[in-house]
Formats: sequence, C-alpha cells, structure tokens
Amino acid sequence: MPAPPTGSELRVKIGGEAGFGIKAAGQTLARSFVALGLEVFDLTEYPSLIRGGHNTYTLRVSPTPISSHVEAVDVLVALNRGTIDLHLGELVDGGAVIYDPEDKENAEWQAPDGVLAVPIPLMRLAKDAGGPIMRNTVALGAVLALVGLLVDPLAEGLRAQFAHKAPEIAEQNVLAATAGHEAAADVAARFGVKLQAVPDAPRRLLVDGNEAIGLGALAAGIGFYAAYPMTPASSVLHFMAAHEREAGVVVKHTEDEIAAMNMVVGAAFTGTRAMCASAGGGFALMVEAFGMAAVSESAVVVGVFTRPGPATGLPTWTEQSDLRYVLHAAQGEFPRVVLAPGDRTDAFELTWKAFNLADQLQTPVIILGDSYLSDNRETVPYFDLDAVQVDRGKLVTEGDVADHPEAVDEAGRYLRYKLTDDGISTRALPGVTGAIQLGNSYEHDEYGYGSAGEPVDMRAAQNEKRMAKLELARTLVPPPATFGAAPEDADVAVLFFGTTKGPVLEAMRWIEPDGVKVAAMQVVTLWPFPAEDVSAFLGAARRTVIIEGNYTGQLQGLVREQCLRDVDETLHRYDGRPFSPEMVYAKLKEVAENA
Repeated sequence: MPAPPTGSELRVKIGGEAGFGIKAAGQTLARSFVALGLEVFDLTEYPSLIRGGHNTYTLRVSPTPISSHVEAVDVLVALNRGTIDLHLGELVDGGAVIYDPEDKENAEWQAPDGVLAVPIPLMRLAKDAGGPIMRNTVALGAVLALVGLLVDPLAEGLRAQFAHKAPEIAEQNVLAATAGHEAAADVAARFGVKLQAVPDAPRRLLVDGNEAIGLGALAAGIGFYAAYPMTPASSVLHFMAAHEREAGVVVKHTEDEIAAMNMVVGAAFTGTRAMCASAGGGFALMVEAFGMAAVSESAVVVGVFTRPGPATGLPTWTEQSDLRYVLHAAQGEFPRVVLAPGDRTDAFELTWKAFNLADQLQTPVIILGDSYLSDNRETVPYFDLDAVQVDRGKLVTEGDVADHPEAVDEAGRYLRYKLTDDGISTRALPGVTGAIQLGNSYEHDEYGYGSAGEPVDMRAAQNEKRMAKLELARTLVPPPATFGAAPEDADVAVLFFGTTKGPVLEAMRWIEPDGVKVAAMQVVTLWPFPAEDVSAFLGAARRTVIIEGNYTGQLQGLVREQCLRDVDETLHRYDGRPFSPEMVYAKLKEVAENA
C-alpha cells in the first residue's frame, strides 16, 4: 500500500448507528488535534435515513500537510458490533479496535492476529460519569491515550463545546474522557502510532466546504441569501442564518427552490449581492428562473453541490456528474460562468470572486461543488481577507442617470440593455433619478420593453450582446491551476476538476519517491472553458490521464469538444464515494509504467 507508514500519522474511524453522536464526537477529537498544531482531514459517511443506519466518521491526523482522506485505518472505534464486522478489514497490520467487551454483541468476539484489542467498558464508564450518551466521549479519551497524548486538549475542547450549557455537562464529559484515557493506558504501549504536539505551528482553521463558501460570501458583502434545504447544500443556509444579524444579511428559508431563485433575482435587481444554493434536484426547480436571471442580466450567484442522481439518487453521497447539467441548464443560449473549487481555500476564494464576476458580467455565476467538499472538514491557513476585493462593475447607485451619458439615449432616457461592444450595459439601481426600471423574462429592446412585433433585428442584437460577455469573461475568470512537474518533463500528466484535487495531490506526494514525475492541471473555471491552457498542457505531455467522478467522462467530453483532442487514459468513479489517494496512486503508477 502506498500510504504513509504506520507511525507517521494517525487514521481513526468511528462507527455506529445514527444517533450515537458519531460526527459530533469525531469533530471534537479533530479540534483537539488542531489545538496541538496537527493537520486534520475528516470524512463523514451516512445513509439517507431519518433514523438508524450505519454511520462512520473517519479522521486523518498528521504533523505534515495532507489534502484528503485515505483508505487505511489505524484505530477503529466500534460503538456497535456492526462496525467491527464491516470495517475490520480496513485496519493496517498492528491496528487497534476500541470496543465495549460488556456489550453482549461483543461477548464472543476475539481480535484476529495483527489486531490490537482495546477493551473499554464504554457504557459503564459513561454512566459513571453522568450518562450513557457520553460513551463516545469515553472512546475519544481512549484514542488520545493510545497515541501517547494527554487528555488535556480534549478536556479544553469539551469545555468550549459545552460552554453554552450547564457547567456540569462539560465537566461530566471531561470526566468521561478522562475515564477512557485511563482505561486505555495499559495497552497504549503496544500501539505503534505516537503523536506529539507541533510547537509554534501556524494557526489553522478547521472548516468544511460550505462554511468556507459562507465565509467567502460574507467577505464579498452578500446582502441576501435564500434557499430551501437540500443535502448537501443545507448547511450553507444554517451557516448564513447563524450569522445573519452580526453580518447584516437577510436570510430567507423559502417554501421551495423556485421561490429561492426568484427571490435572488429580485434581490439582485435592487443592487443587493444575492446568492442561493441547492443540490442538482433543487437546481432543477430553479432552472426557469435561472434563465430569467440571464435574460434580465441579473448578477446572481448560485451554488450547485452535486450528489449522485438521477432523481433522488443517493442524497448523502458524492459525485461529479452535474458538470454538463450546469453548463446547459435553462432553455436557449446565454452566457454563464462555472467555477469549481477543489478544496476549502478554493471555496472561500472562488466564492468572493464569483460575486465580482456576477456584477462585472451581469450574468449568473455557478459555484459547482459536491458532497465531498460540502460535508467534510480540513485544516487550512487562515483565509486571506486582505486579498478580497469588491468590484461592482458598471453600476450607478445614486444621483441622476443623466450624469452618465454612456447609459442614456440622445433624449436622456435610460438604456438598461444598451448595446455595447463588451456586452455590458451600465446598471442603474432603483432610486437613481431618471432611470425607469423595466425587467421581465421576455426578450426586449435596449430600454427593456418587449417590443411590438418582436423584431428580428433587436432579438439578434440582444442575443449577440449577451453572448459577447463570454469573451470578456475569459479575461476575468480564474485560470487553471498547475501542480508538480512541467508537462514536458513529466512521466504522466493528469487533468481534473473539483474535489479530485485532494486525492490527486496526495497521490503525487506518495509517488514522488518512486521516481515518477507527475504534472497536474486543475480546471478551476469550467465555463468559459480554458481551451488554450488545457490544449497546451496536454500537448506538451508524453502520457495523459483525466480523473473525474462520473460515468460518461464529462470533462473528457469538454476536452474533445473544445480542444479537438483526447487523452490516453481515464479514471472514473461513480459509486457515490470520493476518490481515494490509493486509487489515484495506482492509476498514475500504471500509466507511467505503460508509457
């Protein structure tokens, strides 16, 4: 296995039934490691059930940079017997299983050779500390003991987590964690992974993709957010609602996605920076109003966070299968920008940039994510707020529109949709003197009127005006990002978009000691497609591969269509699970050796 050897990092998987507090416990443990200066990446997996079902939380911890989860597990925390049965085979040699020997389901279980059994009476210790609900906290204390760490950072984290509740609740949890730590002390010496605090480590954020997108929107000066909850976009709504008062944002939980999109278009009409977000199914309901945003040249930002389809599909899992969908959604032809963040830093930066692009181009901008980005957390450097710039484009916010000759006709009448070389008309907000506001879903003339007879010349001119924005967009959108060797020097060149970034970068680190040089390109802006950059990258490479999380090869299809070329190899995944670095490493190794 190409993963880092046991002892250099820690991989913990916590499993059990829904309702056991698995994610909450795991994130508490993650914060403890972050407090010690360690790097963290987590992965939450759960079925789309209201109650019940098997849930897992996987935590990867390292003193050095990491960018994704891995398949290997060092410590399996089994809050029920099903976790042992399902995941024992994922343990590395010498891995440990923390389990409750007093649970009758575990009465007959014996650890096989190569597995360290860590029997902890989780339920009894939890009850002694104050209640059975804390048995997950008992297990967290045991994990820290195994890796040679004191319980102190976990205790501090628990006190902070429960600070808003009665003081005794926090202390009961600290007592539970301490009991688990003491119970595991006897076997800790036989466990091979030991971690230490990283002194003077730079401060890091522990965020998921939706939190990063929410922070990016706040940094951009968002004024209105509307959404109907749909996994995995729901937590953006939760985040915005939690911060609406302090940030001065109006947040609306709408009756459905149709209302959300229409409200966002209306908010943009007033000059407010506005956004909505959903999964593919919710975006399907938004599509007609999305087209209205295009014809009315409204500056809106739309998050589309992919989960496997069609229809309801797999609501809590991940995929990259909505690329072609967002490129062509809504009837007719119109310009749009599609940005695909690869990690949480990308999510923050591309979100604030999306608001600028929407204003500059006066057209919808899509942030294309997925569940792997939305639901999972990683440590990142503090976001660079000094780099955030607000550009509202051609916008008149006050005064008299007559003072802006580029926005009026010879008689001084406001031309909202004036024909321009770059496709961008001056936008005057409601309340600007002399600016009669006309906006609807119809084709229109330069004033905004749906002209009698609907003349062909005006239809053609307005259509060409809107489409001209794509040429301007090419000069404004973020270019592809490159990593590793130059393509002409590499044994293999890999092209990808979105959250494939993390596993690809991780696999590149693993394969470097093998003497394999890899060049990688992340297509950050998927539309307008960066055909020249991609063509140059692939054209300079000896052997090429595209990695994407869908069945039909949607990025590969864009390369064929826009670059008139193909790649040598592909790697697809479409079972609802994200790529692992192990999968990517194996593919890169295979392609390099075949070359």
